[in-house]
Amino acid sequence: MVPGLEPLDNGDRRTRFHAPLNKVKAFLKERKWLLLALLLTVLICLLPTPRGLTVHGKYALGLWAFVVMCFLTEAVPLPMTAMLIGCYQVFTGIASFREVPRTFMDDAVIFIMGVLMMGAMLMKYNIHNRVALFMLKLCGARIERVILGIVAFCAISAGFITEHAAVMIMLPIGVGIVSLSGGYKKVPNLAKLIMLSIAYGVMIGSVSAPSGGARNALMLGLLSSLGINIGYGQWMLMVMPFTLIMIPIVSYWLLNLFSPEITDLSGTVQAIREEMEADGPMTSQARMALAIFLAVVVSWIFASQRFGVGNIAMVGILLAAVLRLIDWSYLQQKTQWGVVLLYAGAISMGKMLIATGAASWLAGQFLHLAAVAEVTEGISLLAVTATVTALVTNTMADGPTVAVLGPIFLKVAELSRTSPLVIGVATSLASAFSYLLVIATPANAIVYGPGFLRAQDFLKAGGVLFLISLVLTVAFLGSFWWRVLGVW
Repeated sequence: MVPGLEPLDNGDRRTRFHAPLNKVKAFLKERKWLLLALLLTVLICLLPTPRGLTVHGKYALGLWAFVVMCFLTEAVPLPMTAMLIGCYQVFTGIASFREVPRTFMDDAVIFIMGVLMMGAMLMKYNIHNRVALFMLKLCGARIERVILGIVAFCAISAGFITEHAAVMIMLPIGVGIVSLSGGYKKVPNLAKLIMLSIAYGVMIGSVSAPSGGARNALMLGLLSSLGINIGYGQWMLMVMPFTLIMIPIVSYWLLNLFSPEITDLSGTVQAIREEMEADGPMTSQARMALAIFLAVVVSWIFASQRFGVGNIAMVGILLAAVLRLIDWSYLQQKTQWGVVLLYAGAISMGKMLIATGAASWLAGQFLHLAAVAEVTEGISLLAVTATVTALVTNTMADGPTVAVLGPIFLKVAELSRTSPLVIGVATSLASAFSYLLVIATPANAIVYGPGFLRAQDFLKAGGVLFLISLVLTVAFLGSFWWRVLGVW
């Protein structure tokens, strides 16, 4: 026997044999969702190309399935998923390596970057604390009233100053309340509760008036092309009841789902007062920062159609930098760049689904199934179109969703002798039900930025609200309210 080498007994042999196997098992268990997503994508790509769909459209559906599963399970970090979107398009031949980077750039991406930077500027000068104190004085310190106030403010304001402005106003306030209540580690439920109240508040309110978002203006244009002209007041009369009913529902559901660690924010109010007293009165720099913020919000309301919300936000940031209110190193540290990349990937995927015809093909398949089930007119057609729109809008932005599905559904309504006005407004309304995924709307991506939420939180909280919104649209608006108004 060679000195120093002992013979292995059976136990040692089994240990050495099973060690690599255990590592493989651990890897498979840890990466099961990623492997399942990859398997699903490969399966879709290898299947015969369905009739009416191009090969590139089939590949696009494969990517769509992969991304949805990754966003639901966080199989890989969400910004990494966004980068995979670009790589996939190049390697499958959907677009060239020169074209794909262009699809990542959009005014909405610049807007999200600008909002995150603007929020960092407000927090630098503690402006969010002053606004939070004012809001808490109005609502009271009880958490139930605070959440109801946040949801109501976001919902009502989103219809008139757009959801972008409403989120930008409330995000620093929400982050400030969490910070002064002990931070995320101490009050994780309170943090989730406030962030989702902001996101879901603007969702249910952005449809209440034509000025609430591009989707509404787009639908007005589509209806006008059919000779159907609907006024600002008529739109509000048709949709505002939905917003008013959903405000208490969203507040109640979130409060029960994420039971907050503290129910009275009197301590937070006192902490804000003490911090403000220590800071003293507003400095000239803080006043300039506040003025820039207000100017950006006003410009969004009156000039976004001409210049875009992203460009306006960037002008505000550039002005703040020129006035030396902020510098690049500060913005580099405080901006959540992963959120920017995440939404850029979502925009790219939405453009890919439209360009390859995959989005239209999916909508056509849903309508075909509805026809087979003899759902071809009336309230049943309304239910199908609203459901299809709500599902699609969670994987691509609301504007493109209405742009793709709107003309299809309006034509179906005409052919089935169902009111195009009702189907059109319902389609625009359902495109706001972006409760389920981080990428579904800028509001979700922005509140995800501070790091208080996980992707599963949107699915957990949004699933019930998604169903309630659909039922309310069909059973209350379609079956009752719009008939009372005489529009159907």
